[in-house]
Amino acid sequence: MRNRILVIAGIAVLIVAATILALAQGRPGVGEKMHGGGPGDMIEHISRELNLTDAQKEQAKAIFEAQHATEEERQAKLEDVRKQIDAATANGQFDEAQVRTLANQQAQLMADSIVDHARMHSKLYSLLTAEQKAKADQLMKRHSEFHRGPGPGHGPPPPGM
Repeated sequence: MRNRILVIAGIAVLIVAATILALAQGRPGVGEKMHGGGPGDMIEHISRELNLTDAQKEQAKAIFEAQHATEEERQAKLEDVRKQIDAATANGQFDEAQVRTLANQQAQLMADSIVDHARMHSKLYSLLTAEQKAKADQLMKRHSEFHRGPGPGHGPPPPGM
């Protein structure tokens, strides 16, 4: 059971890391590809799908903007740690204690990102009416199934994990 939790946590960290790295390099992230851009486009997409009121849209916008500011700061810290790791391993040098310390800093920043993202989802969900929550649950289930679709690395873990 512990191994399964570690595998799931590892996969989540990798997904967040890939998204953060893509954003750091100026490439569109997963949400941007799916919804056509940044937070404003995401809010418009959610608004259309869930039929948000103007008040809900404004509250959602404030939540997204607060998250965006936090994530930009965290991204700068992640970039700094990445540079430190690059410097610590340049020309074949390797000090395990130093690299491990930096890797733990990076992991903590990524974990904070995952927690903040979940918190944002919770705040957005709390804005919704019962009908909108039901629709949001359906959309999230479809989204989750899409990302767990056929192909390597998708689907349930092998037996024994």
